Amino acid sequence: MDEKRAQIADDLRDLIGGDLSFQPVARAPFRSDSGLFEVDPLGVVAPRGESDLQALIHYASEHELTLHPRGAGTSLGGGAVGAGLIVDLSRHFRSIEIGPDTATVGAGVTLGVLNRRLQAFGRRIAIDPPNADVATIGGLIGEDDVGPRSLRHGSFAAQILALRASFITGAAASLRNVPPASGDHEPLDVQEAVAKRLQNLKAWHGEALARAQRQLAPLGPARVLGYRLEALADADDSIDFLRLVCGARGTLVIVTEATLRTQPIPPAMSAVFAPFHRLVEAADAVGDVLAARAISCVLIDSRAMSLAREMEPRWRDAMPPSAEGGLLVGFEGDDSREVADRARRMVDRLTQHGALPADALEVHDRQETQRLLGLRRSIEPMLMRPGGIGRLTPIVSPIQVPLDSLASLVVRVQNALRARGLTGMIDANAGLGRLEIGAFLDLANPADRLRCDDLSVEIAEIVVSLGGLFTLNAAQLNPALLRILPSDLLSLSRELKAAFDPRGLLAPNPLQGGDRVSTNAEPRAIPLATQVDSLVETDQAGTLHLRWIDNDRATQIAACNNCGVCRDEDPLARMCPVFRATHDESDSPRGKVALLRQIAAGRLDPRTWGDEAVRSQAEACVHCKLCQSECPSGIDVSGLMLEARAAFVANHGLTPQDWMLSRIDIWSAWASRTPRLFNFLMRSGAPRWILERAFGLSRYRELPIAPNRSFLRRVRHLGLTRPQPHQTGPRAAYFLDFFTNHFDPELAESLVAVLGHLGVNLYVPRTQGGSGMPALVSGDLDRARDMLLNNLRVLSNAARDGYTIICTEPTALLMLKEEAARLTDDLDAALVADNSMDASQYIAGLLARGDVPPPHQPIHSRVGYHQPCHQRALKIGTPGLDLLRLIPGLDVEFIDRGCSGMAGIFGLSSRHFRDSLRAGRPLLSRLAEADLNVGSTECAACRMQMEQGASKRTIHPIKLLALSYGLNPALGRHLVEPKPRRTLSN
Repeated sequence: MDEKRAQIADDLRDLIGGDLSFQPVARAPFRSDSGLFEVDPLGVVAPRGESDLQALIHYASEHELTLHPRGAGTSLGGGAVGAGLIVDLSRHFRSIEIGPDTATVGAGVTLGVLNRRLQAFGRRIAIDPPNADVATIGGLIGEDDVGPRSLRHGSFAAQILALRASFITGAAASLRNVPPASGDHEPLDVQEAVAKRLQNLKAWHGEALARAQRQLAPLGPARVLGYRLEALADADDSIDFLRLVCGARGTLVIVTEATLRTQPIPPAMSAVFAPFHRLVEAADAVGDVLAARAISCVLIDSRAMSLAREMEPRWRDAMPPSAEGGLLVGFEGDDSREVADRARRMVDRLTQHGALPADALEVHDRQETQRLLGLRRSIEPMLMRPGGIGRLTPIVSPIQVPLDSLASLVVRVQNALRARGLTGMIDANAGLGRLEIGAFLDLANPADRLRCDDLSVEIAEIVVSLGGLFTLNAAQLNPALLRILPSDLLSLSRELKAAFDPRGLLAPNPLQGGDRVSTNAEPRAIPLATQVDSLVETDQAGTLHLRWIDNDRATQIAACNNCGVCRDEDPLARMCPVFRATHDESDSPRGKVALLRQIAAGRLDPRTWGDEAVRSQAEACVHCKLCQSECPSGIDVSGLMLEARAAFVANHGLTPQDWMLSRIDIWSAWASRTPRLFNFLMRSGAPRWILERAFGLSRYRELPIAPNRSFLRRVRHLGLTRPQPHQTGPRAAYFLDFFTNHFDPELAESLVAVLGHLGVNLYVPRTQGGSGMPALVSGDLDRARDMLLNNLRVLSNAARDGYTIICTEPTALLMLKEEAARLTDDLDAALVADNSMDASQYIAGLLARGDVPPPHQPIHSRVGYHQPCHQRALKIGTPGLDLLRLIPGLDVEFIDRGCSGMAGIFGLSSRHFRDSLRAGRPLLSRLAEADLNVGSTECAACRMQMEQGASKRTIHPIKLLALSYGLNPALGRHLVEPKPRRTLSN
C-alpha cells in the first residue's frame, strides 16, 4: 500500500466504524463492475450507517477525494468503479420495514430479497429488471432500471414514494419537492440551496430545456441516459428532487434509504410466444401487442430461440428454425378468463397479418407462464459458457429509440453486424423501444477490441439519427461517442451536475466532464494461458497444483463476465454461503476470480501469489463446489482457490490452524482410542480455550462424542474386512471416511445391517484411510494426494473384483469421483471414480429392481431433510430423500434452503464460527421454527451444525431406513424431543 493510501486509511480508521479495504488484494474485486473496463480505486469504504457516511463525505470533501457509490456492481455502464474512494453500500445498509402497501429499505437490500419478504404478504415491487436477484435498491434507483413489466408499471422511479440521501456537503435529508424561493432569504437547508441554483439554471437555459423536453418526450420517462431534465422544464418552479435523483447513477447524491410502493401479486397470468419469419417483422408487430394491453413485450432473436429449443424441447413447435424473431408477451390481471381472452385476441390479430411461420404458443398456467416469461434469463448460462468464438460482449448497451423507429433500428443494427462478419444477439424490451446488443468477441484480441469500438460508434450514430439515446460507460469513454450526443443534452447535464456537486467530487464521469474524470481506465484484464500457468506452476510450488481436465485455468479465469449472479441470496439457490454471511465483495466468487485475473495479467504484483493476503481471500472459499454448477459461466472457483492456498503452503508452510485441521483424521483416530479423555477435554473450558488460542479451534463449536471403539475395530469380528467375491449377491465395498469410522459407527452398523438384509455381499477394506478432503481444502495437496493414493490402491482392487464402492459421506464420494482426477493421473483414479456411488443411491437402486423387500415398519414422526452441498455438486439427485419417502408413516419435509454453513472444517475455526452460523441461517431458522422431531442429512458436518444451531437432533437417512426394517430398534432414541437450546455468546 502506497503512502497516500496508508494515510487515508489511518485517517478514516479514526473517523468511521465501517470496513476499510486499501491493500492491493482487497481493492482488486472493486476495480471493475459488469462493464468492460477496470479502474484501480484509492480504496474501498463500507460505512455502517448514515453517520459513517457523513463523516466519510466530510473527509473526502476536505481532502478533494472523489467518491463512487456502489451497490452490487452489476451495471454495464461502469458507474460502480472509479479512481477515488468506492463507497460500498451493499454490506451494511440492509434494513427492511414492511408496511401495508409500502416497504422502507436500505440502499444495500437486493430486490430479490425484498420481493421474497413481500411475497409472504401477497405483494411485490412491480417491475422485474433482469438482474433483480442481485441488484441493490440503491443501484436500481441510480440506473432508474426497467424490466418487462415496466410497459405497465413504468421504471423504478415510478415505484418510489420517498428517498433519504446524503449530499456532497455531508448533510443527510429526506428528499422532497422544494417550492420556489420567495425573496432573497438564505436557504434553510441543503435542498433549498441546491433548488435555488437549479431555479437559476431554469431561468438561464429555458429555451434549451424546452428543446430538450421536445427531443426526449418520444422516449418516455424511463430513459437510458442522463438526468430527468423534464423535471426542470415543468411550468411550476418547484424542484422535484425525487425525479432528479432517479437515473442519476449516484452522481448527484448518495441514496441510503427508499420507501417503495408495493402492489398485490395478481392472481391471473398468461404468456404468449409468437414466432416471425424475420426479426424486423416482430419489431413491426409491437403496436398490436400494446393495443392488447400486455404487461410485457420482449423481442427475441434467432440465437435465443435456438438455445431455447435446446433447453426445452416442448417449445420447438412454436420456435421453428425458419423463424428469425419472436415476441414474448405477458398478461396479468384479476380474472383468469379475461386475461386469457386478451392473449387470444392478440394472437388472432397477429395471425391475421400472415407473418407467423408457426402457431403461437399460449400458456395460461401460472407456473408455466413464469417459466416461459423467464426464457431469456434461463438461457443465460448457455450463452455464458466458454466457447470457441469469443464471449458475448455488450455493445453500447442499452440503447433506446422511439417505438416507431424500432423496426428501422433492428434492420440497421443487423446490417452493421453483418458488415463486420460478427455474430451477435439482439434483445429488446420492445414496448419501451429499448434494445441490448451484444457481439461474440474475444476481448483478449486487440483486433476484436478495435472492432468493438468501431461498432459501438456506428450503432450510436444510428441511434441518434433515429431520435434515440445510448448508454455511456462511466469508467471509460470513446471520445467519438461523446461527440455524437446532442450538445444541448450535454450542456444541460453538466449544469445540473454542477448545481448538486460544484467541485465534481461525486462519481465524476465523461458525461459531466471536468478534470476529475478518471483517465486510468483499462480494458478488463484477460490473461493468457501462459501467464496463468507460469504464475501457478512456479518452481517454488513444485507439483503443488491441480490437473485441469475440461478447461485450462486461463479459460476458467477469462470466462467470468462479472455478471454478479454469485451474489444471489435466494434461499433456494446455493451460491456461496460465505458471501451471504459477510456481504463482502471480496468473498464472492466473482471477487476471487477478479483477484486472480489481475495477478496473472500483471496488474497486481505477481509476487502477491502465494502470500498471506491472497491466502486470506482463498480461505473464504469453503469448496462447496456449487458456484461451478450455478455460475452462468460454469467457473470452477473452488479449484482456483485450492491452488491459491497451495501456493501459500508451498511458500510459507501450513499455519497452526491448517496443520491441525488438515490432520483431523489423526486426531479422530486418537479420540476413538482414548474416548474418555477426549470427551472430557472437549467439554472442559480450559482445554478448549487453549486449543482455540493455539490452533484456532472455536471453543463454542459443539464437537461430537467419541464412542468406545472405531467402526473398523468393531467390524473385524464380522469377517467383512476381507473381500469375498465368490459369495453370491450384489457386491459393495464401503468407503467410510474418518467421521463415520471414529464418531458415528452407528451409521456404518446401520448400513451393514440394511445391506445384509437386502442380500448384498459387503466388503469393508481394513486399510482404508480418510478421504483427504480436509488436507486438500487446507492447501496441503501433498498430504491429500498421499491419502488419496493409499485409498485408490485398496479400492481399485475391490473394483477389479466387481465391487461397487459406496459412500455414506458425500464429501468422500466427491473426493473419489472428481478430486482424484485433479490430484493424480494414476489410472486407478478413473477406475475407482467409475465404480463409486452414494450409499443411498445404491440402496434406492436395489429397491427399484423390486426383488428385495421394501421398508415395512412405520415410523410416525416428522423429519426435515436437507441435501448436502457436495451431493448437489455431484448431480445425483436426492437419494437420501427418496429413501425417506419409502418409509411408511414418515412425514418428510424437504428443506431446500441453502447451505448449513458448516462447510466441513470451515465452521470449526474460531475465525469463521460466527460466519458459519450466519451462512446457515435460512436452514437453521427453518429447522428451529418447524414442527419437526428430527433433521436428516447425509453430511456429517451439516448434522453437527444443525444440532448446534437449531437445537434439533439429526440422523442419517440410512439409520431411519434400518429402523423401518426393524434392524436396530435402539435408533428410536433419535426421535425424542429436541434437546434444550444452547445459548451462544455474542
